[in-house]
Amino acid sequence: MLADTDDADDRYKQLGQLDGDIDELNKLIDEILTYAKLEQGIPVLNFEEVDLCALLQQVAKETEALGVKPRITTQLPPEGTLAEAEQRYLHRVLQNLAGNAVRYARSEVCLSAGIYDNCAYIAVEDDGDGIAEKDRERVFQPFTRLDDSRTRASGGYGLGLSIVSRIAFWFGGNIKVEASPTLGGAKFIMTWPIKQKNRNKLKLA
Repeated sequence: MLADTDDADDRYKQLGQLDGDIDELNKLIDEILTYAKLEQGIPVLNFEEVDLCALLQQVAKETEALGVKPRITTQLPPEGTLAEAEQRYLHRVLQNLAGNAVRYARSEVCLSAGIYDNCAYIAVEDDGDGIAEKDRERVFQPFTRLDDSRTRASGGYGLGLSIVSRIAFWFGGNIKVEASPTLGGAKFIMTWPIKQKNRNKLKLA
């Protein structure tokens, strides 16, 4: 394509488009490799105490730094709220859920976390159109793209929520989606045991 034009501005425009395509391919490869790793037998995990308040603030700041349109808000747990988790994977879960919510929110995305009944949870909700009840289990299947206003022209590869689901499984927990009672869109909630017995000797591969 570059050889077909002598116009410098056109060449720069095409180079910019190529950079964008390469970036998208890199993201797709990363998603596929992460999902494949989580699907291969029992992953080796390094559980440690994670500060949920600090994690929410970190992901909120990272998401805002992308220059997203929706407002990113947080409902922080009490300072010093800790839960045992694999730090890198838990960060990936919250990052994936926040990125997913940003694509469909109209004006606000809210991140929250906390502890109840010996379980920890993180949640992300938005004020978009939500997900129909009949599709709420299917969205966690790999390469699933719902044919509605929540997915049209939204980007993504249909792997992010599958990755989240597998991480929840290996944490001994679960992930679900429901209607947000406050924002009206979708609310994704991941829960897992606050103590990871018999796992603290495992080391991440």
